[in-house]
Amino acid sequence: MNLSVQEIDNQLLMLSEQEQLKVLNLLKNRLQPFILKEEQNSFATFGGILKDSPNFNGDPVEIQRRMRDEWN
Repeated sequence: MNLSVQEIDNQLLMLSEQEQLKVLNLLKNRLQPFILKEEQNSFATFGGILKDSPNFNGDPVEIQRRMRDEWN
């Protein structure tokens, strides 16, 4: 049974608010593993990972200058 998004939406709107919340909770519980996996694979997990790198200690302007000069 394949329903379109519009058909599903129409059926949900016919339910009481309490029944709609049950459906939403069911969906949330079913999707949670996928959401967690996506969060683990997100770019945000790399935030701050280089903060202790010796390559980025010091004056940021001087680091940029050295990197730029490396190309010449």
